[in-house]
This record gives sequence, structure tokens and C-alpha cells, in this order.
Amino acid sequence: MSFSGVISSRFVSRLAGPVLIVVGLLGLSSCWVYSVEPLYEERSASPDPDLTFDQTLVGSWGQADEDCIWILTISAEEQRYALTMAPAPECKTSQKATAYEGHLVKVGSHRFLDVFPQSDEVCDLCLPLHSFLLVSQEADRLALIPVEHDWLWQAMQEQKVGLAHLSTRGTDDAIVLTASSAELKRFVGKYADDKAAFKQESDSGLRFKRR
Repeated sequence: MSFSGVISSRFVSRLAGPVLIVVGLLGLSSCWVYSVEPLYEERSASPDPDLTFDQTLVGSWGQADEDCIWILTISAEEQRYALTMAPAPECKTSQKATAYEGHLVKVGSHRFLDVFPQSDEVCDLCLPLHSFLLVSQEADRLALIPVEHDWLWQAMQEQKVGLAHLSTRGTDDAIVLTASSAELKRFVGKYADDKAAFKQESDSGLRFKRR
């Protein structure tokens, strides 16, 4: 499973309004959690104090799927990461390289990577959707673990989690959160250690080895 295959590069219209936004969701990957707002607070005066940086994320990482090796390349400038996911040259695939911007956010003792499509891949009237991934790193291994879609859907249905979101039809549909950055931080801070919310062993996680 490739990075580009898990995190969709599609967008909802910035100006279309709630009805057309919901229609736009039909083009999104299913069983994934997106967010309109980033996990960090965008401030004009000063950066979010929870933004952090880790040089050890920078480099080239490989992920093997059933077809070929995918290469995640991470570079950085100050507190902004640039991520590119591309198939290895020997791969026989029609999929092309995809580019994302990332920010590392520290919430409590945990780190999360907020990623969204780079600006040159976003149309003029479109809004990039964010995804946040729990970072687990040890030696030459890197895992980026998303919030478990089915767990969140069930928790919201049972009103155990009260995050604002666009309506979804069922467990096979993408969830698009509209909660504020502050609310998102409180959510991930509360559930980061919950093995049902962030499944370390889940196939939906993205696991890499340094190249």
C-alpha cells in the first residue's frame, strides 16, 4: 500500500458551500479520516508553540507493498517538511509521484505529523484536506499511524467523541472533521495511547525502513 494510495490528494471546494462539499466527498478515499483544519494553530504573530522539528525524519524511506518498493523522501526547511512519495524506478505502475507538506506537532509526549497536498497541486478554488498521523520511530524504522476510521465513526455514533464533522453515510465513507485545531489537539492528546484509536499493528498504518 503506497502513501499516495492511502492519503488522497483530492479536495473539497472552498466556495461551494456545505451541500457541494458533501458531494465532493464522494471522490475521497473511503475509510480514512480527514480534517479541514490543521492539527496546529495557524497564527500570524507567532508560530504554534506545539510545532516541533526532528532532523531524524529527514531522508529516504522505503515501503514494500505487493507490487513494488515505494520511496518516501522527506526534506525540511525550518519547521516545514516536504514529503514526496514515488514508486522505485523498477516498479511497473502507472501511479506517479505525489507531494505533500508536513508539520510535526507535539501533543503531550506524542508526536503527530500533519500532512496535506503541496500548494502547487491545489486548484485555485480548492481546499486541501489535512491528515494527522501518530509518529512512531525507532532506529531505522518509521511508522505513521492514522486514527482508526471505524473506531472514530462508532465513537461519534455513540456520542463518546464529540468532534464536529461533515455527515457520513456509514462505516465505508471518509470522515471529514471540521473541528478547530485546539479541539483536534485535545482529541489526539486524549486518545494517543488508546490502542483502539491508533492501532500500532493496523494495516492502515504506513511503515517504512530507512534506505
